[in-house]
Parts: sequence; C-alpha cells; structure tokens
Amino acid sequence: MKNFVFILLLGLSLHVGPSISTFTSSDDAPLYDYSASTECKSTPEDALYNGGIIKNQALETPINSTAFVLNNLTGDTIYSFSGWIKITGAASSLIKATLTTDNVIFNCTGTNSDGQQINVSISSASLQPFTNEQWNNIQQNTINTERKRTATLHVSDVNGNSLHGAKVVVEQVSRDFPLGSAISEGILGNLPYQKWFVDRFNAAVFENELKWNSTEPQRGQINYTIPDQMLQFLHSKNIHTIRGHNILWEPHNVIPAWAKNLTTSELNISVRSRIHSLLNRYKNQFVHWDVDNEMLPWDFFKQRLGPNASLEFFRIAQRLDPLATMFMNEFNVLENCNLDCAVDNYVERLKGLREGGVTMAGIGLQAHFFVPNPALIRGVLDKLATLKLPIWLTELDISKKLDPQTQAKYLEVALREGFSHPSVDGIMMWTALHPNGDGCYRMCLTDYNFKNLPTGDVVDSLLKEWQTGVVEGETDDHGVFNFSGFLGEYKNSDGQRINVSISSASLQPFTNEQWKNIQQNTINTERKWAATLHVSDVDGKSIHGAKVVVEQVSRDFPLGSAISEGILGNLPYQKWFVDRFNAAVFENELKWNSTEPQRGQVNYTIPDQMLQFLHSKNIHTIRGHNILWESHNVIPAWAKNLTTSELNISVRSRIHSLLNRYKNQFVHWDVDNEMLPWDFFKQRLGPNASLEFFRTAQRLDPLATMFMNEFNVLENCNLDCAVDNYVERLKGLREGGVTMAGIGLQAHFFVPNPALIRGVLDKLATLKLPIWLTELDISKKLDPQTHAKYLEVALREGFSHPSVDGIMMWTALHPNGDGCYRMCLTDYNFKNLPTGDIVDSLIKEWQTGVVEGETDDHGVF
Repeated sequence: MKNFVFILLLGLSLHVGPSISTFTSSDDAPLYDYSASTECKSTPEDALYNGGIIKNQALETPINSTAFVLNNLTGDTIYSFSGWIKITGAASSLIKATLTTDNVIFNCTGTNSDGQQINVSISSASLQPFTNEQWNNIQQNTINTERKRTATLHVSDVNGNSLHGAKVVVEQVSRDFPLGSAISEGILGNLPYQKWFVDRFNAAVFENELKWNSTEPQRGQINYTIPDQMLQFLHSKNIHTIRGHNILWEPHNVIPAWAKNLTTSELNISVRSRIHSLLNRYKNQFVHWDVDNEMLPWDFFKQRLGPNASLEFFRIAQRLDPLATMFMNEFNVLENCNLDCAVDNYVERLKGLREGGVTMAGIGLQAHFFVPNPALIRGVLDKLATLKLPIWLTELDISKKLDPQTQAKYLEVALREGFSHPSVDGIMMWTALHPNGDGCYRMCLTDYNFKNLPTGDVVDSLLKEWQTGVVEGETDDHGVFNFSGFLGEYKNSDGQRINVSISSASLQPFTNEQWKNIQQNTINTERKWAATLHVSDVDGKSIHGAKVVVEQVSRDFPLGSAISEGILGNLPYQKWFVDRFNAAVFENELKWNSTEPQRGQVNYTIPDQMLQFLHSKNIHTIRGHNILWESHNVIPAWAKNLTTSELNISVRSRIHSLLNRYKNQFVHWDVDNEMLPWDFFKQRLGPNASLEFFRTAQRLDPLATMFMNEFNVLENCNLDCAVDNYVERLKGLREGGVTMAGIGLQAHFFVPNPALIRGVLDKLATLKLPIWLTELDISKKLDPQTHAKYLEVALREGFSHPSVDGIMMWTALHPNGDGCYRMCLTDYNFKNLPTGDIVDSLIKEWQTGVVEGETDDHGVF
C-alpha cells in the first residue's frame, strides 16, 4: 500500500467516473495537512481531512479506467487530492492519475508506469478544496511560525536599572533565509550588475562557469580563472552561501565533446580527475555540491561506467569536501508528472545513495515552471520532507513563452509556495543575465540597464515583504520591548548594528596536556572519594596485615543511552545495553505523536513494556522524554488543525494522562521540549502556555525533576538558543512558580568545542540546578575514526565538569535495519564500532577495578 499525493488545480467542472458527491464551497476549510509518506504499508492510513469531499473509501478499477465523478467543482479553487493506492498484478508500479472534464484532460495530477495490466484499489482517498484566500492564509501562517520569531529587548541604564518608556527603533539589515540567484561571468567588472545583485540577494550559484565543459573544454586543459574571479567577487561582498553547480551532469549533449569518445577506462580516469581537481581546489568554498546533475532522466555515466557510477561520485565528493552538503539536483519532480522524474523515483534513488554510504545529502528541485501548480508543489514538498533532508529550490524560473505580466504573476506563485513551506531551506532563481545581449536562460528580472521587468518588481516586493522594516515603540514598566520579526540581523536607530562592550576580558591559553590535566583533577575530586575500611575480628579488635580485595560493582554517575522499542524481545540488544549502562531514555516511544497518533486513541503498550524491561534489569534512572514538543513538524497531525479551545483541552488531557499513568516512574520530565527555537504552543495557546505546562506537570508528579531540554545551547552559537536566552527563559519559569527544574542540553555535536562546552556549563552552573547532557551524539557525516575521536572529547568534557549530574547518549539502535538517529555504537550484531570502543574504554576508566592491599597497624585500609 503506497501513499500518493495527487494534486488538482482546476477551474472547470470535473467528471471522472461514477458520481460520488457534490461540493459546496465553504470558508471554514481545515488547516492544510503537511503529512505524507514515502513508505509502503500493509494497510492504508486514514484519509486526510476525514476524506474531504470524497466519501467512498474503497474503489477498484483496472488500469486506464475512470475512478471518480465529481460534480460542481468551482473555479478559483485549489483542490488537494491524496490517496492510498494498492496495486495487484505487479510487484510495484508508479500510478498516474489523469483528470478529465467535459472537454479538457489534466495530465498532471499523479504518476503511472507502463501499460501492463494491473488493478488499482483506492482507499482513504481525500479531495480537499481550498479557496485562494484560505490557501494564502495557510502560507502566511506558516511564514509567521517558520520564518519569524518574537524578539525581546531589555533596556537599562549604565547601572543596569530597567528603563520604562524608553524609545526603541530597530530595523532588520540582513535575512537569515537564503534567497539568491544564478550569476554569469558577465557580472565581473560590471558595477551596475554587481550593485543590483548585492542589493537584493544573500546567496548565489554560477550558471555555467563551474561546469565540466566550461573548466576543461579540452582534455587536460583545466582553467578555473573565471569561477575563481566570481567566487572572489561574492566573498568581497560578504556572500558565502554559494552552491557548487555542478560536478558532473548526466545528459549526453552536455558532456565535453572530447570525453564522449573515450574508452571506459579513460572516461573513468577523466571523471575521477574532474572530481578531485574541482573539490581539492574549492574545498570549503561551496556550501552545496550538485554531484551528478539530473540523474533521474539521463544516464550517460551509468551507461558508460556501470550502475553504481553515481554512487561512487557521491562517495568521492563527500570524502574530499566533508563539510559541504551533497545534493541530488533534478528537474520535473516539482514541475509536472514526468514519469522518469516522479517524486517516488527521486525518493528511491536518494535512499539508494544513503544505503550506499552517502550520509551527506540534500534535495535539489530545479523548479523550471511553465504554469506552477501550487497544490502539486506543496504535495511534492510534503512527501520529500519526510526524508528529513534540506530541500532547496535550486533553479527557479518561469517560461519566457508567457507574456511579462503572466510570467511575473506565476513567479510570485512559485516563490510564495517555496518560502512558505516549512521544509524549504533556501531558494535560488535561475536569472543570470548576460549583459552582452544574450539575455537570460528563461527568465530575466531586469533589462540590460538593470531596470526592473515585471518579474523584478515581484522579487523586490517580496524581499520587502519578507524583511522586517523599521519597528518603533517604547519599553514597558519592566524596561522590555517585544516585537515579531523575520530571522536575521538588526540595527539600532543610529543605523549601526548593536554593539557589545567588553570589560575585564581575558584570553587564557591551555596546552592540550594542561586541559586534560584539569579534566583529570576535576574527576579525581568530583567523581572519586577516599574510602576507609576498618577490619576487625569478631571481638572488634583491629586486625593488622589483613588482606583486603574490593571491586566496584555499580557506578553512581548516570551514564546511559536512548533505547528504541527494538530492544523488546531482543536478547543480544538487552545484554549489550545492560552490561554498560545504568540510565536510559526512550527515543520516540513516549512522545505525543507515538502514544496518541489519532485523537483520543491513547496507547501506552510499548512504553509500558520498555519500562518493565528496565525495571527488571534494576535500571531506575529513566528520563521521561517528552511530554510536549514545540516544533510544528512533530505535533500530531490531528492536533495541528484543532481550534484554540480544542487544542488546549487536548494538551491538558495529554499531560494528565501521561503523568497520572507514570507518576514516580521517571526521574525527569522534559516538559516542553525545545522551547527556545520553536513556539507552536506559544503561538496557539498564548505566551504563558509553557509555564502552565510546567506547573501542571510539577503538581501531578512532584518527585520528578522538570527539565528544559534544548539543542544548540552547547553545540554552537545559534542566537535563538544562546545560553543567555536559556537562562532568561528558565528564570521566567522559576519566577512563575516552578520550583523544581533541571537543565537539559541535547549535545548533538558536529565538531565539539571543548572551551565552548566548558564555558556554557560554567554559566549555567550559576543557576545551581542539575545539568544533564541529555542526547549526546556526534554527526554521522564524519568518518568512523573521527566520529569516535569527537565522542571521546564530548564525553570527557561532560564527565569532568563538576556541575554535570549525568549523561545520556542518543544512540538508540533500530535492529530492523534503520540504524540510529545520528550515531551508533555497534553494528546490528552488537559488535562495537569505533564509537562503541570509546564508550567501553571510558566506562572501564571511570570505574574502580579490583583493589588489593593489607590493613595497617590500626587495621585500616
């Protein structure tokens, strides 16, 4: 059973089979449901929107026959059609939905394979109408929650006293969201072109200048002069979000002419030379690489070098430039229903790369539209978003076959759809101008004098709309001023960026040896104690020279790991875990969307069994993760569309249900997970929502410690999650009456910074609260040895800090083959990986082995 998202954008009456229902327009349509699936399942999930306006739940039809008739569909309405499809007569197949009106066939609503005779069952189908106004409101709501944040300014005098009624003027000067364009070599030395570009864009990609046939037009004659100069120009303008387009390109007609006639061996050598030459020169210069461009419709290298050619390209590129994100970059995935480029083909190809060992991957969608279909765009993005990878619209433009006003209108449609989708991380337009008179590939934003065309007006208008203008106001009685703004950098009323004065500064160097000695000294004083044994006979007389042998059998410091439900019934997994750890946390099994996937259908079977397993092994230091989670994309799908009143009731029900069941069973509760970067409940239930969650949880389970659990506080210098923001938020909870609180730091590191870790821990330690590293892992983008090396760095830093009360690693294994979230310690046979060797080594180091000796003259040892 496979989920397909069929999308309709119609302005005509639709007839497609036996009559099902009549649609009457309504202004109270539900919120858009972003849920999707890329997995086949044995049974279909429930229909979105409770079926929308399609009410029959199962219909079988042979291939190429009609399925539905829908009457009275209206113009100026966007229809989102999704359904779970089951096929018989074939092992697998792509399905194509073709919609027919009285006189028009809409070919782009889904996907199909070949002409083999198969039967198709459609169940849990949904056709949900949205008026244009509703669709636009959905976009704006998403923009408000995903692209903007509430900022709080505290204004005080030089003595630190809050100033009431102080005038505040702030203005955004840079944007966080990457919105850029392709550039051509024509920008070099062209000051008007440069000014026009830099005034608008914070990201760039080269149009053709980095491609193989540009840098090596003759075999062995490599010339990077032009891309070097273009890169230098961008860096001089402080633009560093630059995509590397492309390393290789699959269509036959873009392969360098000299390369087409090489033998297989010669071609293999030339391709490897191309990758090494390019990435050795530009390592760390480009944030992305389009490794093998347009792999879905074309296959030059596959035909010449074998079926695993592209996988090898990705492996080499990843090894040579490990900090860059490796992208599949494809066209016609987002634009229409081309079979070769169907979204499911994209998913399968990308999964194949990941299974082949490519761990750094991004989703690139070229977005060369003729008429953009908003619902198709959103449906495809929903599906790709399930892969949890960065999605970029990489080459967005509109066909120049349209008149200028229509071209501009459609450009706005496409840009709004991309910017408003929560899973899109950036947009590049394909609007490189060739000032020599050759124009643009398909879409220009200006004429040759850099005067806006209608498309340019649209871009300027959206740039203005998506950037916070001047915000003015006065501080309240507490010297506080709040405003909502787009993510980015701001300046004060004097036109300068906010400055920070530093006094009593210190920069202290430590050698690695000194740093490690400090760690060991702290371990010796904080984690160890002197023990005194008095040995006497049955009469109480001290025995001199008595032989003493002692061995530690359990540790006091909690060092644990996340576990998955895969541990249930898996004896090797259980033995491996229990032999090492004295603390545990459930990875996903206690989360709201796991225990209540459908409203009112609460099921604690799995967490009950996991808790029972841990108790049976005498492991009682178990963290409750989590009660609620602020990120929009992890809220149960059914809860996102509730009214404020309904959501409030459901949230309270969640807290009471969970804590009444598990009172005194968990030592900690992550009450409202990741409150610093996200604010779903704050937006929906008001600014004091999280405070009320903590109060309720504390009242229901008073012996448990209530935690704020945040990421990016310890890992890097993300502004939203800065340590001072953490401190202020936690102080606010305490001032609101929450007296039991703990500090949770997730610790998802790429490269751990020991000094930053120690400095942040020092600052948080001033709050005199228990600090835990709650989800420690290292990015799997690193090679195994580096992975293990950095794990040791992070574990030593945590264990040696006097204010850290415990460490949980985020290493839950899914023995079904799904691996671990970011870091595994073993393979599926529970044989140690290098990371596992590090953990075992440290556990041995941090536990007292056998100690032998004799008592002194006083019977003391």
